[in-house]
Amino acid sequence: MKKTTLLAAAIAGLSFSQASMAEVFAFIEMPLTPSQEAVTTPTPAPAPDSLGYGRITAFYDNTTKIFTYNVNWKLQDESVPITQDGGNNHLHGPADVGASAGVVLALPDLPETNSGNASGSVTFTEEQAAAFESELLAGRMYYNIHSTLASGGEIRGQLIPNREDARNAIYQNSQITLTNVLVPGIQGAQSYDAVLNLVNGVFVLTTATPLR
Repeated sequence: MKKTTLLAAAIAGLSFSQASMAEVFAFIEMPLTPSQEAVTTPTPAPAPDSLGYGRITAFYDNTTKIFTYNVNWKLQDESVPITQDGGNNHLHGPADVGASAGVVLALPDLPETNSGNASGSVTFTEEQAAAFESELLAGRMYYNIHSTLASGGEIRGQLIPNREDARNAIYQNSQITLTNVLVPGIQGAQSYDAVLNLVNGVFVLTTATPLR
């Protein structure tokens, strides 16, 4: 059973409901990998020599401009997050896979531990939303963890949102329902109808029906 751990209070604060018309975009279990750090533009750079990995799940409400997220990480042995450009983990963009870009938003610092889990939320300023919201929703932003092994970034994940017809998440009775969720997999990205239930403070992916 696949698990997605989220900050329940923060998600509830987004007021997911059928009555709410806020447009909420979901980024479900985006993989964090060293290989995504390899870029060809603007300056070619190889991936760091790391076996690190992780996942990030996030929701973005384009009415409140709140970005709520949960991240799990495991870095190369003895490597820990390190402060770079005002923080040790950021949203970068705009950039496609294989390209790098500057910091858009510094997220609250991760603990300086080799592995861990963290949840939180940040609010885009009006200026940030005007400049980068469309890029985020177009899949042209990425999440990056800087470390003692690779100050430019050890593991990175491209943020791929739901399809246009699936941007309204429903939170009701301790359950999140998401339709047409884009989830990266071994065979490439696939779309699912997903249901997550809150069990002992953890959101558990209980249903994932592939869309054919």
